[in-house]
Amino acid sequence: MSSRAVSRAVLVALVAGALSSCGGGSSPSSPSTGPSTPPQAVRTVLGTTDFTLRPATATFKSIDNPPIGTMDATADWGNPANTINLYATDGRCPGFVELQAGRCTVLARAEGAAKPKKVTFSNTTANAVYLFWISNAGTSNESGGLEIGVTTQGPIVNPPSTGSPSPTPSGGGDPRAGLPPGPVTQARAAIRSIDQGGFDYRDPQQDSAGNWIVYPGEFVVFDLSQRNGAGDKCQWINDPVWSVDDQDGALDIKGSSQPFLLRVDVVHKGYFEVSAKIDGIESNILPIISMGHTE
Repeated sequence: MSSRAVSRAVLVALVAGALSSCGGGSSPSSPSTGPSTPPQAVRTVLGTTDFTLRPATATFKSIDNPPIGTMDATADWGNPANTINLYATDGRCPGFVELQAGRCTVLARAEGAAKPKKVTFSNTTANAVYLFWISNAGTSNESGGLEIGVTTQGPIVNPPSTGSPSPTPSGGGDPRAGLPPGPVTQARAAIRSIDQGGFDYRDPQQDSAGNWIVYPGEFVVFDLSQRNGAGDKCQWINDPVWSVDDQDGALDIKGSSQPFLLRVDVVHKGYFEVSAKIDGIESNILPIISMGHTE
């Protein structure tokens, strides 16, 4: 082959290579695809509340139907000389006295002198309800705040509600729709809200003897939650029936369009008990003392 032919062959090869590297030719290269971005961990605040507790009393905050993820709660307060303890239980715990006696499922606890207190645990169950208990083991009144959050893979669309809303909404539709099947095997009565007047709400408090504390002039709403054998809020057959043992005449019972709620005005000092029954299942009994603010 002559030197002129060799030069021509080399030139053709160089041009073909240049066209190939620029995407020319009949077989263009496919674009490379990188790995997909994994979802990021996102923490969402589900609820906050302030608290004021006398010595040897406790209160709680309820979180209904949080998304699957890692739950956390942090309690902080002013006086480091007072001991504030923090606990997380499932929604079946009827009171702090039962918690202390080992009759509640405690998912996490933070006890001792250190502050702030923080608990964490994994939520792997849909339709769960969790209670976060704060107790004052100190020697004087203490005020502080509680924040509850959840960490999920990616942001959550609809944050869950706090408190225990009634299974019977005011709008139309069957309130049983979407709930797991029964039968009801457990029922829990609880204080839903306490209005001190003018929509000034406070947290419910329980004393060391297990009595819930209310005062004359307050408007108190109780609610009932029902669960099946798996511990899920479930469908029911008959609406609950409330029972009130008020021999001291401390209450004025108000009407309610929602059978899962009991509404009362506290009008006098005294002792009374509240419970309910649904589908043949008796709830816990709430012992309640109406007392003067100086007692």
